[in-house]
Amino acid sequence: MAFLYWLLPLIFLCSLIGTWMLRHYALSRSILDVPNARSSHEVPTPRGGGVAVVVTFLAGLPVLAALGAVSFPAAVGLWGAGALVAAIGWLDDHGHVAARWRLLKHFGAAAWLLYWLNGLAPVALFGFWIDFGWTGHIFTAFYLVWMLNLYNFMDGIDGLAGVQAITVGLGTVFIYTLLGETGLMALPLLLCCCCCCCTAVAAAVLLLLYCCCCLEGRLT
Repeated sequence: MAFLYWLLPLIFLCSLIGTWMLRHYALSRSILDVPNARSSHEVPTPRGGGVAVVVTFLAGLPVLAALGAVSFPAAVGLWGAGALVAAIGWLDDHGHVAARWRLLKHFGAAAWLLYWLNGLAPVALFGFWIDFGWTGHIFTAFYLVWMLNLYNFMDGIDGLAGVQAITVGLGTVFIYTLLGETGLMALPLLLCCCCCCCTAVAAAVLLLLYCCCCLEGRLT
C-alpha cells in the first residue's frame, strides 16, 4: 500500500485543478444552477464541477488495477458505469436531457457494473448462505439506480455531496480496518481524495465571500 503515499496526493491535486478549471468554464458559458424552491443556495451556482471528481477517479482506477489494489473486473465495471453516468450528467448540464433517457442510461450503467461483478453475490444470513439468483440481480439494479438518483438530490448546498462521499469513504476505510481488510482500502481512499477537492473549493469560495463581506462592512 506504499504507492498510496504518492498516488493519493497526485489524484487530489489533479482533481483540485480540474474543479477550478470547470468552475471557470461554467461561469464563462453561463452554465449555472439557478436556485429554486428546494435549493439552499441563494445565488446561481456553476454546474458540472463534479466532472473533475469523476475524471480523476476514473483515471485512478486503471492505476489501482495495475498495482493489484483493485481487481480487473471491478475496475472495468466501475469505469464503464461511472463514465456513462458522468456523460449523461454532463449533457444534462449543457442542455436538458429527458428523464426517461437519463433513467435508461442509469439502468444501463447498473447493468454494466453488475455484469462485471457477476451480479449480487450470495448473502450470509444467520450462518446460512442465500443465493437470490436473478431476483437479487434485478433488485440490486433497481437499488443502484435508486441510490444514484437519491444522491443526485443533494444539490442544494455547496460541498454537501462531497462531504457525504468523504464520510462514506472514510467510514468504509474504518470498517475495513476493524475487519483487518486493509488491502481493500485503496478504492474508498481514492474516492475521498477525489471528493476532498470539491469540499476544499467550496470552503475556499465561502471563506473568500465571508472576508469580502467583512471588509466591505468595515469600509462602509
